[in-house]
Amino acid sequence: MSITHHPGEELLLSYASGAADEAVALLVASHLTMCRTCRLTVRTAEAAGGAVLSSLPPAVMGDRAYESVLARLDEPAARIVREANLNSEVPAPLQRYVGGDYGAIAWRPIARGLSHLPLETRGGTRARLYRAEPGAVIVPHTHRGDEWTLVLTGSYSDETGNYGPGDVQSATPEIEHSPKADPGPVCINLAVTNAPLVFRGIIPRIAGWFFGF
Repeated sequence: MSITHHPGEELLLSYASGAADEAVALLVASHLTMCRTCRLTVRTAEAAGGAVLSSLPPAVMGDRAYESVLARLDEPAARIVREANLNSEVPAPLQRYVGGDYGAIAWRPIARGLSHLPLETRGGTRARLYRAEPGAVIVPHTHRGDEWTLVLTGSYSDETGNYGPGDVQSATPEIEHSPKADPGPVCINLAVTNAPLVFRGIIPRIAGWFFGF
């Protein structure tokens, strides 16, 4: 199945410029490992940004600038590619958070056939993984803000269409949907939100509050 749903241009540009916060950057970086089209878009944006920087007057660097750059090579973000298990189905950027095996994750049950794992990220957005057995459904909900969902394995369908590996669904407050995992492989998604979800019905609302949705 080819990738037909991509991150919006604003997400790709914010990632290329380094302006995206951690959760959004994680989603975009994971998508880029699966999508050649968006890799080219980001590469072009980065090249354009580099051209602008090269036209600026040079700045005087401090005495310890070189040592500072060397030290950053040991930071977690710089170790992602060096330490990634390239044979894993988990995208390299995501391995830093969950390891290289989806089966080894300590999933937290939500409902029958559905579980999740919140990820620790900084910034104004939240990230979590969802795992859905074929046929599992997330109850109808809307959004107080934006939600971006990257399909990692399997596929799901909702009122807006079908989403397979590498696809990114963008949902806004105007969209109400109830994603359902398709038959076949287990569906695992990376979801990023910048505001809570809004569930229909008192019990789903209580459950959403309890699980931090």
